[in-house]
Amino acid sequence: MRLSVFLRVLVALAVLTPTLAQAGEVPSAQNLREDGAIATQKGLPILLFYTASYCRYCDAVKAEFLGHMAIDPAYQTRAIFREVRIDSSTPLVDFNASTTTHHHFADQRPIMLVPTVEFVDGSGEHLAAPMIGASIPDFYGAYLDKGIEHALAKIRLRRDPS
Repeated sequence: MRLSVFLRVLVALAVLTPTLAQAGEVPSAQNLREDGAIATQKGLPILLFYTASYCRYCDAVKAEFLGHMAIDPAYQTRAIFREVRIDSSTPLVDFNASTTTHHHFADQRPIMLVPTVEFVDGSGEHLAAPMIGASIPDFYGAYLDKGIEHALAKIRLRRDPS
């Protein structure tokens, strides 16, 4: 009996470990032009999550909220999630198909503080007010949901203005 319970727990851990390991990961922005084309085709907003290597609040937001949302199938049908590291020289293709870096891309945006979340369309235009900082953790998830819903509503209105 104990061996049976132990084996069940072991199997459950083996199945869940890849998912648990992914929790906290938000895909790094690599080609926003391609992401934009996919977002436009599917009628989805892009959620740009601006972070920095020194930002502990960014790590907390990623671990508690965005990392889970980015791998949740329910959210994958509502938004495309991408992380932009403002202090990184990682190559990036921007919305205009220009090659740049995460740092230079962030410099071209109105990013003054991290973490910041932008809700944009396939061409990088704002769809909802950005979320700046992480001052209200109890409501952060609700604010993210509200931003995504507002962005989706704006996209739907553009597609069907009647």
